[in-house]
Amino acid sequence: MSMRKDFSTYTDEELFLFVKQGHKDAFEDIYRRFWQELLDAAYRRVKVQESAMELVQSLLVDLYLKRETISLNTSLRNYLHTSLKNRVLNTIRSQLVRNTYQQHVLNDNSHYASDAASTLQLKELQRHIDESCASMPEKCREVFYLSRREQLSYQHIARQLNISVNTVEKHMVKALKILRSHLKQYHYIVFWCVVSLLLLWGQMSNYFES
Repeated sequence: MSMRKDFSTYTDEELFLFVKQGHKDAFEDIYRRFWQELLDAAYRRVKVQESAMELVQSLLVDLYLKRETISLNTSLRNYLHTSLKNRVLNTIRSQLVRNTYQQHVLNDNSHYASDAASTLQLKELQRHIDESCASMPEKCREVFYLSRREQLSYQHIARQLNISVNTVEKHMVKALKILRSHLKQYHYIVFWCVVSLLLLWGQMSNYFES
């Protein structure tokens, strides 16, 4: 059994080089180094603990998934905080889109019912997402639904499924990787908006079926 490498003496940037080479232990060190300060920064912006945790979790998961293509032009700390700021802004924009959509559905059902093109586009998007979810392993899909549709935190999911938070995170990494692969025709930012839209998907499906 190989011993865990001690990364404590390495700088953040040196540590990230190990991550780019596929060292999972190095990524775990980055996770521990930055988790709390990123969570605090996210909370100052969104004022909701669960939302802040979700933002930081997705940011760090994305750091690992995109590790081979990320080139640091600044410190890792600056990169993470800038990415977090952009992620918060994108979330706010996505929330505004969702709120606007809901308001239009409530106030003008006849307009949306007559807009066949928009309905077909949304149905096509739903089909892609459904196919992506269907291709996930059962436990992975269950974790993904609980996180994105039920809006449960990783801690709540872990307790409900009687698994560790680390296992929940691994299932989410796999789920997002599968989803991104199936939605690769979408721009990266659009991909995250699509993931956010899953929070409303139950309402949208009910509307299409009515």
